[in-house]
This record gives sequence, C-alpha cells and structure tokens, in this order.
Amino acid sequence: MGEETYLESFIEQINTLPSEVKRNLELMKDLDKTCAAMAEELRQSQQDYVVRAEEKMMQLELAETKDGKPGVKVLGGGKEVILPTTEELSSYIRDQAAFQRIRNLEEDVVQQSEEKVAIAEQTYAIVDATVKRLDHDLAKMETLLKTTGEFQVASGSAKPNDLAAIQVVPNSPDWILAKVISHDLESGMYRLSDEDVESNKIFHLPESQVVVLGGIDKLSRGDLIYAVYPDTTSFYQAGVTSPPKRVSGGGSFVTVHFVDDADEHGITHDKAVLLKHVMRIPYGASMHSMQ
Repeated sequence: MGEETYLESFIEQINTLPSEVKRNLELMKDLDKTCAAMAEELRQSQQDYVVRAEEKMMQLELAETKDGKPGVKVLGGGKEVILPTTEELSSYIRDQAAFQRIRNLEEDVVQQSEEKVAIAEQTYAIVDATVKRLDHDLAKMETLLKTTGEFQVASGSAKPNDLAAIQVVPNSPDWILAKVISHDLESGMYRLSDEDVESNKIFHLPESQVVVLGGIDKLSRGDLIYAVYPDTTSFYQAGVTSPPKRVSGGGSFVTVHFVDDADEHGITHDKAVLLKHVMRIPYGASMHSMQ
C-alpha cells in the first residue's frame, strides 16, 4: 500500500471521529445540566421533608404515663399518654407522597449519572480504538520502511556518543551535527555536544529538536534528504544522485547534489557524504538551501 493510499484510507476512517466525540461531549454536557438541576431539586425536597418532620415532632405534647414515665399523648389527638415506639413515631411524621417523590428523584439522578458514565465510556472506547488502530498501522508502516531502508532511528533509542541532527532554535530551518552525551527518558531532554571541532558548546534540547542519525541504508536516485555539507557541521537539503556505497573499513557514503550549490558556470557537482551524516527531511521542515 502506498503512503497516499494509506493516509487517505486512515483519514477516511477517522473522518467522523471529531463529530462523534463532539456529539457525545455535548450530550454529556446536557445530561450534566439536567442531573445538576435534579440533584438540586432532590436536595431541596429532602430538606423540606426534614423540616416538616421536625415541625410535627415539635407539635407532640409531652406528658407522664400512669406509672410516671415520660411519654406523649396519644398520636392523633387522644388523651391517653403513651410511650410511642420508633415505628409509631416514623409513621406519624411520614409524608408518603413526599417520600415517594424523593425516592423517584433519587432514581432519576442515579439513572442520569449512569447514562453520563456510559457515554463517557463509549467516547473513550471510540478514541481508544482509533489510537490502537493507529499504533497497529504505524507498526506495519515502520516494518515496511525498514525493509525499504527509509526508517529513521527513533530519538528514544539514543545512546551516548550517537550522532544527532539538532535544531538549536525551535522551528528554525537550521540543523547542525552534534553528539549525544545523555538522554533523560523521563523528561525527554537531551544533553549534546557540538561536533564543530572549534566549538565547545553544550546543548540541552527536547526530543522535538533532536533527530538521532542512523537507520538509513537504502536511498535511491532522486530522493530528497538533509545532509552535512563537506567540511562543515551544517545540514542542507540535497538530492541523491547515486545509491549508498560501502568503503573499506565498514563505512558508507552517498553521492548527492546540494540545492543551490552550482558553481560559477551553473554546474552542480556531485559531493560524497558519509551515510551517518544523512537524515530524512524532518516533518514540517522548510527548504534549506546553500543560499
């Protein structure tokens, strides 16, 4: 599957994702408002019920029973003095209609809350399924790129003394050659040294401004790359003129034409660059020529 076909297929499948998530979030927002209003009504109903129960209790007339124990007159207006049970007191203060309304409100609030949780879980499942599919497809794409030699080593696999291309200023078109001193996996920060022999600069940069070099062993004529210009430590855009070749000692080089590198006669000459000084054009990078 070509890259365009893959991208088109993936974009088509996730095209509805934003609208689905937005719809679910809006539904959750509406449910939240309804649930909040019902919860407030429930709280007020419970409070009113308690107030009325206290008022009824305050209306009871205290008196002594025949044997001298504290009691109340018969509930409901009788003259007999009794010591009521808890069940009798509960029956006296209970407002069955109000009590049932409170129970109904409680059930409605629970139902609304469960619906909101269900929609949240559904939204998570939609996003999670899309992310898992993307991870799966990226793994397949990585395998494909490795077989074609187009896979760039991930910065997370960097080791001390690995060569890297670094972007000293964020979003700058300028990339220079550096060497990894250390990499903090937790923070994602790199500590690197400038490869310019006349420089002793040390850089502290995030992963977004570092590309660890290596992993490119297959290039074809016409491929566009970033390569270190001979006798410098700066990367410039170049086009491959011949595939990589191995030399004695185990190293490899590739022949390129650097952009805007023509001589006074308008001729652009081949230049050999070590393969370890080459990287794919960074995502979002602007054209960086010799001018």
